[in-house]
Amino acid sequence: MYPEVIVIRQRLLSKTYELKLAPSMQCIIDRTIETVTNPASSITDILKIIEIDPSISAKILGIANSAYYNRGTNTCDLHHALIKIGLNELKNVILCLLIVDNLLKELKIRFSDLLEFWRHSIYVAHSAKILAEKTLDYEPQKAYIVSLLHDIGKMVFYSEIDDYSKITHGVDVRERPIWETERECFGIDHQEIGYIIAKKWRLPETVCSVIGNHHNTCNSENNNRNLLKITRLVDGFFYCQDTNGSPEKLILLKEKNNIRMEVKKNMAIININSHAG
Repeated sequence: MYPEVIVIRQRLLSKTYELKLAPSMQCIIDRTIETVTNPASSITDILKIIEIDPSISAKILGIANSAYYNRGTNTCDLHHALIKIGLNELKNVILCLLIVDNLLKELKIRFSDLLEFWRHSIYVAHSAKILAEKTLDYEPQKAYIVSLLHDIGKMVFYSEIDDYSKITHGVDVRERPIWETERECFGIDHQEIGYIIAKKWRLPETVCSVIGNHHNTCNSENNNRNLLKITRLVDGFFYCQDTNGSPEKLILLKEKNNIRMEVKKNMAIININSHAG
């Protein structure tokens, strides 16, 4: 490894380890992850988490009164707002809000990069959820969460490497994986950084493992194999949507318009524009 690459690697690692969570935020993230990954959790369970966070509560009320969920009457009642949004969508929206808010307090990221990152993440997450539902290979909610977070390590690259977008845009992922280019240029890849972030957030080990290995096809633990398979499939589908593919890819092609509509809706709901610096 060249000396200049070693220096960049250390800078990226330092930034990753320096990322801080406020104690209250860490508590909320812990409880949120536990709740959204639990199929038995209810709207009441979620209410108990978010009612102690005024910022998230206000955003949830705004979402419930948006054009996507408003049925002609506005609400100022948080419990009613949660019911209007619905349990499954609520879990996904809260997780997105927590992560966007928390990361952007620590990282300076260009709006164009933030937009690109979240459009990809949400597209892949909805694709994973649909594929898990159709194939019954894994729990749809866990597939959504893992796929939403699979590239979280790229946020540090966007923050610290000025020309990161240009470098990755110049890579044909069908010919050479992005992580190989990252390791060559920076001495580390987004999988390793993402794994560190996931561990700092105390995410379940299954989630951490997939984030840290979603490009490493030779490193698939038995208990994560199906989740890794789904994550890799939907990530690859985002970049290459030709008609020659596996049965899973044909399912995604059939659902492509539905996925795009969900991405558009979620980008509007999260209101990424309000987070841009």
